[in-house]
Amino acid sequence: MGGALVPRRCIACQTPLHNKRPGLGRFVCASCMPMIDHREAVRCKRCALALGPRLQAFGWTHCRHCKPLVEHLECAPLECVVCSDYVAPFDQWIALLKYGNNHGLARFLGDWLGTRVLELGMDLPDVLVPLPVSPDKLKLRGYNQAALIARHLGRRIQRPVHTHWLTKTRELGAQAALGRDDRLRNLNNAFRATLCVPKGIRIGLVDDVITTGATIQSCSAALRKAGAESILTMAVCRTPE
Repeated sequence: MGGALVPRRCIACQTPLHNKRPGLGRFVCASCMPMIDHREAVRCKRCALALGPRLQAFGWTHCRHCKPLVEHLECAPLECVVCSDYVAPFDQWIALLKYGNNHGLARFLGDWLGTRVLELGMDLPDVLVPLPVSPDKLKLRGYNQAALIARHLGRRIQRPVHTHWLTKTRELGAQAALGRDDRLRNLNNAFRATLCVPKGIRIGLVDDVITTGATIQSCSAALRKAGAESILTMAVCRTPE
């Protein structure tokens, strides 16, 4: 029949979704829902690295990288939330958004991240700031995947998105082969806030994937330099060690 609506398909298995279901059920079928609606790992409060059972047994709230920094006050307070580890199939979904021009996935990923934040009962940010990409990369790709995720996250938690509060001052080259310390050195002064952050504003810093936390840390430093006092870092996935 002409004009018939084509049913949505499950993000995970491509099964048609005939019935309108609430929440994340708009994107994932009942069979695949346990894959995303599962009991999440206990994670480092600062960088979201999953904490193993042994660390949890000792009551640790931070990973081995962040614990010394927090204990010796060598870093500003930072909170972090993610949906899951960067493993299959989530890594494939993010790749399809990032490199495959599949903008439809941004809606699901933003909703998933928003749902996760609301489930945790965290203090919500006042504004969302996506991690920027360089002008050259933006021109080449045509879009910033973090900004797309932030737009739908903002709709889910009813918060505005400011894409121009942060700018990338230089292209960094490949970061993937670098370790955490080398990434931090490479990212030094790579980002700049474009305005003075209003007093009392809690910022939600949004990205697709946190690998070592170095990029998030560099962006947070730029925002704090501009006056930010409270930052919640938010990403869909966290690369495990």
